[in-house]
Amino acid sequence: MSLSKTIEVVARLAEQGTVERYAIADAVAALNYIEPTLTEDLDVLVSIAHFEQRQSGLILLDPIENALAELGYAERSGVGIMIEGWPVQFLPVASELDKEALDRAEELDIGLTVTPPVKARCLRAEHIVATAVKVGRLKDLARVQAFLQQGAVDLVALKGVLERHHLMNAWLSFCEKADIENPLETI
Repeated sequence: MSLSKTIEVVARLAEQGTVERYAIADAVAALNYIEPTLTEDLDVLVSIAHFEQRQSGLILLDPIENALAELGYAERSGVGIMIEGWPVQFLPVASELDKEALDRAEELDIGLTVTPPVKARCLRAEHIVATAVKVGRLKDLARVQAFLQQGAVDLVALKGVLERHHLMNAWLSFCEKADIENPLETI
């Protein structure tokens, strides 16, 4: 099971033009900023602007699935498509926050213990935190706490993202649940 090879396959999809843009998201993206946490899958935010959309609003990810099948990756798990032993979830841009996060993603050396490092587009810390606050699952809120405790997010940038995407109430709710003073209050 090689996460670095999995990420290389995802990057290849972008090089081929199968996905217009992508960025590693959630727990694997967080590896670049905070101490590692357990994750069972790789989440990849993708632009689906050129994908077929049904009248119902359902978006078909056939281009991704077909390209992966051609590369020999057709096995599915309960979470996503298996690539080099990792289940990968392709998450279509579904909100303005997702769109901004994808637009501002950076190409980074993903924080894995392989040589040479794996280069891939990755969400910025403030977007990882804002998305976690928006989703609000316990594991997401624990991730937000880790970003704060490790000083791994630019609070000014985070406040801007939260304000632009109307997430300040969710942020205040997080602070209350975490029993912390709002670190954005003085910014």
